[in-house]
Amino acid sequence: GVDSMAATLAVEQAQLASRYGVPSNEYAFFNGSGGGDTQAVTRAVTQFLAQMRKSAHFDTYFDALPILGTDGSLAFVKDYAADPSLAGATGQVRAKTGTNIGATDAGLLLKGQAFGGYIRTKSGRVLNYVLVVNNAPVADIDAVAQVFQDEGTISAILWRDY
Repeated sequence: GVDSMAATLAVEQAQLASRYGVPSNEYAFFNGSGGGDTQAVTRAVTQFLAQMRKSAHFDTYFDALPILGTDGSLAFVKDYAADPSLAGATGQVRAKTGTNIGATDAGLLLKGQAFGGYIRTKSGRVLNYVLVVNNAPVADIDAVAQVFQDEGTISAILWRDY
């Protein structure tokens, strides 16, 4: 029912507060892309994820998330599988990724690289989780890909140990 970005963001802000309990001071959205200067504190994201689990639409939402080691932006994240104790995490981690890279006088800066979603652990629990790397100097895109691999390994450790 709105026709501008500002009005859309206002509706989104109201929905995040009323439906998901996410206070507006815990995030800053500037457009619909999720990139650029968009920010959210970890608590806001985990609150949203927890409330989504209670939603009638959770199964559809869960099924739409990229799967570690299998598809989407997590298809290439497979380094963790070299450890036999972690290999079983394939298919058990579903997470939306987010990447924000900027240029500085010294080179590239990984302003943010995040996984946010759910882990069905080896013990059968379902974890809501957010894993974030902020403000990391990186040499090139290969270094960014290594951050994805490291986050995949941490995700697999959470799968195994919880």
